[in-house]
Amino acid sequence: MMMAYHRNQPFNENMLRPCLMLENPQKLREMVTTAGAHSTDLPSPESAEHLCSKCDHYAEHWKPVADKLWKENRRKHNEKHSQN
Repeated sequence: MMMAYHRNQPFNENMLRPCLMLENPQKLREMVTTAGAHSTDLPSPESAEHLCSKCDHYAEHWKPVADKLWKENRRKHNEKHSQN
């Protein structure tokens, strides 16, 4: 699982959405499935689907905001560096 985490970084091109679980829950689902990982919390196991479903709403609503902010930031950065 940790190698899958390493291989999949960055989880997207927007550094305002860096968190695997909060902002990229679909990636976490894929990695858990591919790695065959499972909960080790024996008294209260939780599937990756259940865990990630708690973040889907947040990720869905943050993505357009973060993408807009990231695009604006990149534009300003590029303008600043093209003037130098």
